[in-house]
Amino acid sequence: MPSNAFKTALFLSAYAVAMAMVEAATVVYLRELYYPQGFFIRSAADLAVIPAHILTVELWREAATIVMLIAVGWLASPRRGMRIAAFLYAFSVWDLGYYLFLYLFLSWPPSLGTTDVYFLIPWPWLGPVWIPLALFAAVGGASLYYLLKK
Repeated sequence: MPSNAFKTALFLSAYAVAMAMVEAATVVYLRELYYPQGFFIRSAADLAVIPAHILTVELWREAATIVMLIAVGWLASPRRGMRIAAFLYAFSVWDLGYYLFLYLFLSWPPSLGTTDVYFLIPWPWLGPVWIPLALFAAVGGASLYYLLKK
């Protein structure tokens, strides 16, 4: 019989993967609308001008994503350390899943050195895809270890 910690990690994973798919679908739509010739970003100057009302919605969507990850982390355990680990684990699985779904849907990124926009809050964060993949693989692994050993 699986432990409660294993079940928690399993359901956090399911939640985060589902969120990653929804996030990737949203990005597929945004790229189709605002980057019909392809998404090739090297700096903030390459970002498409998105109408203010759409950008506002996008910023709120990003904020809501973080709120959902915090909430699921909070619900995962009554203990603060476990809540933080659950949040970090869900965030990691979500981010890794997001890039997996983008690759499955768009064959993007073409390489790990491809520049992406990580977040728009509080300003556009840009960098190569390998950075969040490496960071969240490490954070996710450490968080999962912490969740399962407790």
